[in-house]
Amino acid sequence: MSDYFEKLPWFIKEYIHNCKWTGFRDIQNQTFSIFYSTDDHILISSGTSSGKTEAAMFPIIASLYNNPTEGIGALYIGPLKALIDDQFERMGPILGESELRITGWHGDIGQSRKTKLMDDPSGILQITPESLQNIISNHPEDIIRLFENLRFVIIDEVHAFMSSDRGLQLLCCLQRLEVMAGCNPRRIGLSATIANRDEAADWLAADTGRHVGIVSDDSSKKMEISIRYNAFPLPSPDDDGMERKRAITSYYLDLFRETHGYNCIVFTNSRQDAEKAAKSLRLVAEAKGFPNEVSIHHGSISKEIRKKAESDLKDPDRKTVTVSTVTLELGINIGDLDKIVQIDAPFTCSGMIQRMGRSGRRGGIQSLTVMCNEDAEDWWSNVDGVSMNLVKAIAMSELIKNESWTEPAEKDFMPFSLLYHQTMEYLRSGLGAKMSELYSGVLTMYPFKDISKEQYKLMLLHLVNLKHVLIMQDKTILIGPEAEKIVFGREFCSVFSTEKEIDVKSEGKTVGSIQNLPQMGELIQLAGHVWTVTAVYKDKSMIEVVETDGEACNPWKSGTPPTHDRIMKTMKRVLGSDDEYDYLDEAAQTRLSECRKMASDAGMLDLFSPRTGGYRMYPWVGTIQFDTLTRILRKVIGTDKIGSVQPYYIDIRTNLSEDDILSRIDKYISNHNPVSLVTDDDLLRYNKYDKYVPESLLAIEFASDRLDFDIQLE
Repeated sequence: MSDYFEKLPWFIKEYIHNCKWTGFRDIQNQTFSIFYSTDDHILISSGTSSGKTEAAMFPIIASLYNNPTEGIGALYIGPLKALIDDQFERMGPILGESELRITGWHGDIGQSRKTKLMDDPSGILQITPESLQNIISNHPEDIIRLFENLRFVIIDEVHAFMSSDRGLQLLCCLQRLEVMAGCNPRRIGLSATIANRDEAADWLAADTGRHVGIVSDDSSKKMEISIRYNAFPLPSPDDDGMERKRAITSYYLDLFRETHGYNCIVFTNSRQDAEKAAKSLRLVAEAKGFPNEVSIHHGSISKEIRKKAESDLKDPDRKTVTVSTVTLELGINIGDLDKIVQIDAPFTCSGMIQRMGRSGRRGGIQSLTVMCNEDAEDWWSNVDGVSMNLVKAIAMSELIKNESWTEPAEKDFMPFSLLYHQTMEYLRSGLGAKMSELYSGVLTMYPFKDISKEQYKLMLLHLVNLKHVLIMQDKTILIGPEAEKIVFGREFCSVFSTEKEIDVKSEGKTVGSIQNLPQMGELIQLAGHVWTVTAVYKDKSMIEVVETDGEACNPWKSGTPPTHDRIMKTMKRVLGSDDEYDYLDEAAQTRLSECRKMASDAGMLDLFSPRTGGYRMYPWVGTIQFDTLTRILRKVIGTDKIGSVQPYYIDIRTNLSEDDILSRIDKYISNHNPVSLVTDDDLLRYNKYDKYVPESLLAIEFASDRLDFDIQLE
């Protein structure tokens, strides 16, 4: 053990002894060095199960135990309730009999525990951004008593916060908390997946003025990626669709063989895909004599079913398979997993690494099998004869294995919905404010650094017209009558909106929820089973069901992250090379060879492929750049002459030469800005409070977030 061991209190030493540690990991020694020798913020970036949590918490716990605070000494902020619950349980054995208090706080935590903390604040508070906002908003008179001596803020899964308005809201909360309480805590960020650590460090520091010490572990864990290809043909009337049925049956038998006997998660890209896979895999397992082997985990099934799936994965005495969406991607403790299976290429390299990292815990090999399925019933299953799903999976594997690349965090440079929220938050906690106070108290916050005073003033005048704010004769700005129900409502602390789903119950127990109200007798699929609807209570947004056999499909609406420019360009390189990849099965190798020939024959590797009356353009750029390019072409050539399959090709009907088209594109980019491409058909109001923001400002935000003039055509 290093000298840092002696700095730890007796109960942590006892925990280390019971765990039979022989020493600290490099990531932990690096963190301890910065913690004890500087006053810097700290960013800890390393793989799953590398010891990040202990690296951060051991010295913090030691500090709070050796020198107790009046009030809360440390905040742990997590993106998920389940992650907070998991960390709460994880801290129990570490704290042992030390009597150092730890309190979990989110919407599912009982009021008695919260009241106890409010009456006698101390120790560590584990909380979501929304619940922290709630405390700041509804208990301003208690902020000093609660947080005056706050020393540390731990932000878990930093990468998840960096790409969301929740993360920007969190930075606003922390800034207001520090101002109101007069505290200056050190921030410690934890993340397993960060493409640009310097960028993450800047986010973590925000406007605190503190340096960020970066701790990283670049020693690469051994990765085993394998890609398996499956094709599902169209049903043929000649054989009553038997060829298709045999292909699908063979696929699920293969998936069973891939997962049976392992502690394994099967990840899918949607809840609908998870339901289909869980049901089919469960039926195969039951037919093979393993009736309780398969479970399911996603955001629309009940907490009890999700908890059961998690506990099954943790059980050392059994092997179980859980089909999941993104809900098991983050760092919830689910024990030692043998392997991970991914159905179809995931949306992002970041997600692929995060999911693969759930296996190989405690120094083992990370194992990921990607099942690439090409279904002829889906019109997008191939593009000009090329299986884009297969090519994308290969491209992502190459970027991860050879370059350790992941997507940079998405940024919202113009978060006007959040600006509305924070303006109203500032006004509700006092007796109004002058414009100069809003400039200094709100607009100077880190998330709004790119919004000008003129734009803020325009928004405030718009709010006056909406009667969301009032301006008194002495120029004091107050909350207006039309905003009171919103600002003082229960949902105001959240900056994201959630649609109420229909609760599904069977024999009095909640199964989960669906988005659309079904009819009596209709079949639905949920939690890996099919159900018949026996009662519909529209006024309660609830239905009752009984389990049945049959086929059903109830889709959920959800957004799809854009494909990054670098992935698209790597896909082109995969198609244009003759490289062989030893992680492809025979079917994948054969299909890749076919794809390369089809791509060459179609002219996909050239920017322009001549077609009757014009060209098919293959730009091989990211989703955002592709959309921008399509809009530019509609401006310079004509709306009726442009068609596209995003993000793969654009059909252009024109008599212009290739050089003329490129010249017009360059000229447009040189003489315009992206706002010029925003149209009346664009959905500008997609954030919770956008309805209260002037459309001209939303157009600027849309252009900033969704369009990009940096288009690299090869």
